[in-house]
Amino acid sequence: MNGKLRKTLKAWPAIAAATIGLCFLTRLAADALGHPLPDQDQVRQVVALLRHAFDSWRLLAASAIVVAQVLLMAPLLEEPVFRGLAWGLPTKRGRRGGYAVVIAAAIVSSAAFSAVHYIDFQALFNGRGFGFLPLSDAFLALFFFGLAQCWLYARTERIWCPMLNHFLFNLTNLVLVLVIPESWFQ
Repeated sequence: MNGKLRKTLKAWPAIAAATIGLCFLTRLAADALGHPLPDQDQVRQVVALLRHAFDSWRLLAASAIVVAQVLLMAPLLEEPVFRGLAWGLPTKRGRRGGYAVVIAAAIVSSAAFSAVHYIDFQALFNGRGFGFLPLSDAFLALFFFGLAQCWLYARTERIWCPMLNHFLFNLTNLVLVLVIPESWFQ
């Protein structure tokens, strides 16, 4: 095991705490600015589905699929694309640019990561065409989360570290969605 990875694994409790703290700080900052989170339509749909999951077998099955998508599919697909390709390729190939390339790639990949969370997939799958959901303050939180993921990947040089951190971030948010009073989402 290389020295960078060993140091990062020793710091893993701090990384996990920072991930969970990011969830709470984002909500507190947005509330302080008068823009409560989340107002992202996808999150509202997930909350509604999960709050009524046990009303029928069909809703329970749909909830299980959503949980699998959020906890497994998102980290397993998004991290290789946004950290491995969008951030990793330019930084590994663009050594001449130094930190400017690293920072530019981190900004571009983090912005793209945030934007993907606003694609209206429901309209796309229902044949209404491609469109975006209204932007919310969560865009900025996702952008900073993307930057943190780039840093974690750079620090460890292992894609599974951002994947695991993404899993923890999504798990924390999923638990918060189920614990936080429904009135916060209106």
